[in-house]
Amino acid sequence: MNICRKCGAVLRDGDKYCSKCGTRSPSSKARERKENAQRRKQEKKITFQTKPENSRGYRENFEEGENRSRALLVTVTILVVMMLAVAAFAMFYFMNLNSKKSGSDYSSAIQIIGQSEAQESSVPAAPETGQADVLPEGSAENGNQGADQEAVVVTETQAAEALPESEAQTEEAAPESEAQESETAQSGTPETEASQVPETEAAETETEAAPETERSTPSASDVIDPAQIQSILDSESTASSAEVYIYDLKHDSEAALNDCTQPMYASALITVPILYTAASKVDAGEMTLDDPILYVTTIGGRGEMTTEQRDGLEFPLSFYLQTMTNYSDNNCINILIDYIGLDSINAVCQEAGYTSVNLERGLVAGDPGGLDNYVSAKDITMMVKDLYSGAFSSIGTDFMRTYFHISEGDSLPTLAGLAPSLQDASAVLNQNGHGMTRYNETAVIEDNGALYILTIMLYGDSGMVYSPAVTDVAEYVSTAMAG
Repeated sequence: MNICRKCGAVLRDGDKYCSKCGTRSPSSKARERKENAQRRKQEKKITFQTKPENSRGYRENFEEGENRSRALLVTVTILVVMMLAVAAFAMFYFMNLNSKKSGSDYSSAIQIIGQSEAQESSVPAAPETGQADVLPEGSAENGNQGADQEAVVVTETQAAEALPESEAQTEEAAPESEAQESETAQSGTPETEASQVPETEAAETETEAAPETERSTPSASDVIDPAQIQSILDSESTASSAEVYIYDLKHDSEAALNDCTQPMYASALITVPILYTAASKVDAGEMTLDDPILYVTTIGGRGEMTTEQRDGLEFPLSFYLQTMTNYSDNNCINILIDYIGLDSINAVCQEAGYTSVNLERGLVAGDPGGLDNYVSAKDITMMVKDLYSGAFSSIGTDFMRTYFHISEGDSLPTLAGLAPSLQDASAVLNQNGHGMTRYNETAVIEDNGALYILTIMLYGDSGMVYSPAVTDVAEYVSTAMAG
């Protein structure tokens, strides 16, 4: 018995999706792997290796483990203490070394203190000698003037011998530093430059080098030649109407073949205005991605949900949007058109400035009764740009990267379209549609540093005939955009 991992509902054998929440059910192989893992876990036995009971020094395994744990703890503690001691010694050593380099030689001061203490023990008046030279000559305190003067001379001599060591070092170092500065000013000594300047220069170098990590690519308006695209179409197709529109997202530039604002037959590219309208309405609070929608089979053809086994079940709006774009699912397209409404789709798109959008029907098999769906190549491109660039919070870049790509190949096996020329691209997010008289495809392409949207809409002959021309146009555009 299969159980839905999300809501816990019972799944029937062969169901790929939960009938209640629409979550994809695990495959039979995944279930078998899980059951085998659980069985192995249950059959696994834990054994303890112990010495015979009569053996001397017998200890159970858990007691030995505790002893080892204590020994390990003691060892780690000793190592930490030793490391701290070594670190403290190293810090003291380097502090003393730095103090000597900076001219603060504490050994001289220590010598002076020791000599002063020795003088205090031999000459009682030694501490007063610092003031003996400023007392009046007739002062009573200057009675032992001879001894005091001798002590003063001794003290001053000792101070002159001890204290000036650091000062002498400073005085000796000054001319050297001045000489070094003059030499640096004249010859630019590499050692001095390496010790003083590198931090600023390194920071500036990193700042300047950072933009170079992203490869520079040319602008679409500079490198795309519409005449070259027209030449490809003329040699490989018999299209009576053609629109090819390229929008460069990195440079906010465009290139186009013919007037790409004129309505063309949309075929399955109506998925773009449907997705755009759903994102707009969800952001406006008019619907939510969790809204339940009844599934009804209306048409066969391409897609994931082409059978009647799910008829009568409800799935959330998000499920239909994902399946529509990920499989170009015909039934999901028609269900969403019925749920949102043709008039609502047209109104939302036209109010946003996409005036070429005019949907008159869903997808049908056979005679459409004179009704059709229309949209221009530029409007398709710019709607894809809004969705991919994050103009909506509900359906944005993450959704597009995950679902805006036909999983069952880029199209039918005999209809390659853009795919062959973009096999080495970093990413190709596409939708396409075809019929007896048309071929349409739009794609977000990341290739060799370039990021652009390419939309091709052709009319006048079978989609099968147009496939090689579409492949060659995409190859020309990708080569030009990659620089």
